[in-house]
Amino acid sequence: MNFLMLKERIKNFLKQWRTLRDMSLSIDKAKYAGLKLGAWWVIIIPLVMALCINFVFVLAFKVDLPYFAFFVLSAILPWFFISQAISESANAFIAQKALLKQGIFPKEFIPSSTVLAAFLNFTYGFLAVIPLFLLINSSVIYLLPILLLVVILILVFALGLGFIFSSLNVFSRDIAYFLPVGLMFWFWATPVFYSENMLAMPYRWFCLINPATYYVSACRKILYYALPPEPLELVLMLLISGVFLSCGYLFYLKNEPEILKRI
Repeated sequence: MNFLMLKERIKNFLKQWRTLRDMSLSIDKAKYAGLKLGAWWVIIIPLVMALCINFVFVLAFKVDLPYFAFFVLSAILPWFFISQAISESANAFIAQKALLKQGIFPKEFIPSSTVLAAFLNFTYGFLAVIPLFLLINSSVIYLLPILLLVVILILVFALGLGFIFSSLNVFSRDIAYFLPVGLMFWFWATPVFYSENMLAMPYRWFCLINPATYYVSACRKILYYALPPEPLELVLMLLISGVFLSCGYLFYLKNEPEILKRI
């Protein structure tokens, strides 16, 4: 695909953003249809998991860290979004193949809308827990604009992953079955219930080469420590997000004809 064709695709993508918005809202609404607690599950699941980890590490292993549940919660919410975005976008083309064949909107809206629906859930959860962090440190309120930037970079990163895994799963349906195992390994390799500084070398390298580390660490630094990320960290997150989105989108566009044939 040459530059002019790519430019036209992006232009068409942006022109129909309302369709993408409506698709995302529809997916989000359908996800909680019939559930009494609805979107509250977005908050309940990570909160329960954080409390369980707090029980194990504080009461059982005697971790001496103030507000350890908040330490975990500040990182587990962005991780849950990344994990959910990958898991749900992987099946996007398969689950919505009837919609895909209609051809009334850009095909890349299928994985994009799935990631954006997961992002809505992430936003609900974040808005619900931010007041809790303000209670333990009111200085967090001054860092909310930076947190917004970090959240946008996480979304861009997740969109790139969504394009990659939604495409790969069309070529090999085994991807969807491998993902839970891969994501479980990735979860423990990401500093959610620990920080990268707690690890000695060479084990710390597992965190440093893990792109998710920079996003969860930035959220923790803002919410738990009430400190802004270093400028270099922000630049690094910007580069990671840009690279993943560009590579993911180009990977999808290159394989789009074959994807349409296989669906």
